[in-house]
Amino acid sequence: MVDSIRNTQETQLLESESQKLKSEIELLKKELKLQLDMRESELHDYEKLQKKYNALEKRYNSIRNSVLGKLTVKYWKIRKNIRK
Repeated sequence: MVDSIRNTQETQLLESESQKLKSEIELLKKELKLQLDMRESELHDYEKLQKKYNALEKRYNSIRNSVLGKLTVKYWKIRKNIRK
């Protein structure tokens, strides 16, 4: 009789522990999903910014390598040297 009560109590205790662990696992899964979604959106934003940067860099280099751009850069270098 005592053994059966003890076994029942142990079973109940194990079931409650199991429930706690399951709920904790569910919380961790939700948090992991949230973190994954945030990282994916950050990666998407980074890729968009990288494309914008590359486009601006291409435009800058095109302007700088033009005739007027080369003259402007030389002018800035001369002005910088005069100020020193």
